[in-house]
Amino acid sequence: MRISTLRWFETYPVRAAIALFALDMLLAFGLQWGFRALAPAWPGQTVAFAALVILTALTLVLVAWLKLWRAAGYTAPSAWHALSLLIFPALVTIVPPLVQGVNQEAMANIAMLSLAYVLVGLHEETLYRGVMIHLLRHLSPMRITLLTAVLFGVSHMTNLIVRSNPALVLAQGVGAFCFGVAYAALRLRTNAIWFLIALHAIHDLLLQLTNLPRIPLDVAQVTILLFYGLYLVRKSQTPAPSFLQSAT
Repeated sequence: MRISTLRWFETYPVRAAIALFALDMLLAFGLQWGFRALAPAWPGQTVAFAALVILTALTLVLVAWLKLWRAAGYTAPSAWHALSLLIFPALVTIVPPLVQGVNQEAMANIAMLSLAYVLVGLHEETLYRGVMIHLLRHLSPMRITLLTAVLFGVSHMTNLIVRSNPALVLAQGVGAFCFGVAYAALRLRTNAIWFLIALHAIHDLLLQLTNLPRIPLDVAQVTILLFYGLYLVRKSQTPAPSFLQSAT
């Protein structure tokens, strides 16, 4: 079954990416609805965290079953490229949220917040910048970047379950698209996902710890990252077969 799945992925890469996206959405909705039904007293954050733990585990199990670790970007240092390109997004991610210090009340929950955002980074980067970019590797870098970013943005519509403001969720989806453009471009240029997982987790964590207004700060950060990602992807070449190794 593993080989037949990989062959289907290879034959229909765009369909496969969309199918994985749809499965991710279905599981996210289903798990949160299921937890709400089984444990109605749980607060929304607890429901979201429980669903995230399972989603992350399932994503890693899928990569392990298909033997796509290296193809998904879990590469050795010898395969990394152009790591200096990570300096600018790291500065954009880390410096602005800290200019007015950190919120001491939020710091009281830093352990749980850190765990949650590491899981978010693992799940989202492995699936959207790892497996999906490998599936779409025969497309042009721009098409890879935009398609994975669109799917990543739409995936955030699952937050409608835990947030009552549709406009806010829509804005979050647009922000995720911008974020996804930059991270897809970085994935293509560096051939490594480790740093993206770390930066993703740090970005989300610092938005919770900052003393600055979160939404304007996030908008400014992801807008800068969007233009940086578009610049990087215009400089990219179509990945050669050796750039993203096939599991087969």
